Amino acid sequence: MNMSLHGLAARGLAIRLFIYASLIVCLSGCATTHDLTANQQVLFGPSLASSALVNGSTQWSMRVQGRVFEPGEGSAGRQALIDALAPTLGANRSDPLYRARAGYFVSDSVRNARVSIALGDRVAPLEPTDASGCFAADIPVGSDEVAHLARDGLIAFESLPTPGQASRFHGTALLVPPEGVTVVTDMDDTLKETNIRDRAEAKANTFVRPFRAVAGMSALYRAWQQASSAPVHFHVVSAGPWQFHEPLRRFTEEAGFPPFTWDMRCIDITNPAVLVEETVKPDPQRVEDFKVAAIRALLVRLPLRHVVLVGDSGERDPEAYAAIVKEFGARVDAVYIRNVSCEGQDAKRYADLFGPSNALHKLQVFENPEQLPQRLNGVR
Repeated sequence: MNMSLHGLAARGLAIRLFIYASLIVCLSGCATTHDLTANQQVLFGPSLASSALVNGSTQWSMRVQGRVFEPGEGSAGRQALIDALAPTLGANRSDPLYRARAGYFVSDSVRNARVSIALGDRVAPLEPTDASGCFAADIPVGSDEVAHLARDGLIAFESLPTPGQASRFHGTALLVPPEGVTVVTDMDDTLKETNIRDRAEAKANTFVRPFRAVAGMSALYRAWQQASSAPVHFHVVSAGPWQFHEPLRRFTEEAGFPPFTWDMRCIDITNPAVLVEETVKPDPQRVEDFKVAAIRALLVRLPLRHVVLVGDSGERDPEAYAAIVKEFGARVDAVYIRNVSCEGQDAKRYADLFGPSNALHKLQVFENPEQLPQRLNGVR
């Protein structure tokens, strides 16, 4: 009986959210390609610049990625949607923390927006944004430009103002050396306590409560950073939506983690079906596929670097990381999985995933970060 009532409540919620989001989509209409307007903002995600030898000379490629959106607080429709979401997220709709978090989540994606960036003395136009408001571009940068623009290992850039939007939005790209170790890390239940296996707890830890770091993880990453003779590159691959990038980036900075470059999922919350799925339960296979594709693209971009993969057992990090080990073999130095599902090192899950590829020796399942090496043995 309880299961039946729960199912009815979930379907009722889905119908209400679908109606709210559909009304907002109908009111916003379908925009053609356009410059930024006064109520639209750009958030650049910290990305990377990588180099390669081309005809005997070093050529750089700088990744520029981000999202164009309209903040949720500027829309009466979005404020109504925040009110509608509160009961299912276990939130008090008047709680400022909840309203801020939900405001990030339901911020309006701006499709077909044109963004150009100023890179030194030149202008680089980017492709128009997609349905989720996201954009990404690879911009060639000459060695002389890098020498001129780079400060403390970063290239800074900014968006150009438009007739409708005078603000300049700032971004950075980290210069990643061709060789070394990149630590690819998950976010939920790896760096941040989320309890993703309990949907009610996961929603509360995402929307209602202050973010809490997994004890000992920031100290571990700093130890890896400080014990290495060559700079370690830290990169987040999270299946969370780009909508949450800003509060998560602030959280990692305040918790003392080293600087990250980032990959997160581009999803269109203005699509009613996507909103319902992301609120009720994201598709685990879609999450796994995103992570595999993102890590694969990173390793292709950095073909000489080795990688350490850090995640947890709550969802499908082991499955995603096993696929990467199978594809990239010796370039994966270690796989560290935080045990949040009562599956120890000898669990059948891990034997099935890593045993056939003869990579079980690379796997270490841990509960306390102090159980992990305090130095990355594969640093080159």
